Amino acid sequence: MTAGPATALVIDDESLVRRLVRRMLEPEVCRVLEAGDGEAGLRLIERTGDTIDVVLTDLLMPGLDGYDVVEVLATYRPDLPVACMSGFVSHTSVGRQLAVPFIPKPFSAEGLRALLAPLLARAQALRWQPRLRERAADQRGVAVGLRGAARGIREPVDLVAVAHELRRTRAGPRPPR
Repeated sequence: MTAGPATALVIDDESLVRRLVRRMLEPEVCRVLEAGDGEAGLRLIERTGDTIDVVLTDLLMPGLDGYDVVEVLATYRPDLPVACMSGFVSHTSVGRQLAVPFIPKPFSAEGLRALLAPLLARAQALRWQPRLRERAADQRGVAVGLRGAARGIREPVDLVAVAHELRRTRAGPRPPR
């Protein structure tokens, strides 16, 4: 069985950045899907299931931002690799707040490809090696099941609603844009 092309979801409120990332990655590295904000990105992840191999999100956007996306995916989709980008936050400050790879804007095609290569390789291994994929699905199911049981939830998780709730309850301001 051949793996087929990998897919990256790029979440950024600037269409120019999304188009630039697409040009840097397609078709040699992976296929690119685009979302203009965190909410649209999370909805796309919900709709497409396991067809997205990696998420590249801007950190600072109106509405649900990259911090929200990272937090929700770390909880509800820990098998989905996420990387962040920003032109306003230093690598050092991001490293203390997030446990995901980071690339500062502006970046080169080589820098972006180097950032995403190990994440895409891991995602493709999970997708096309049944035992690893089943184990990741089992772990995700256990985590979601425990959270659901704790909250009395027995239905699919609305990632956007979770992100909005986390945003309302989170203490502390966001870094300035």
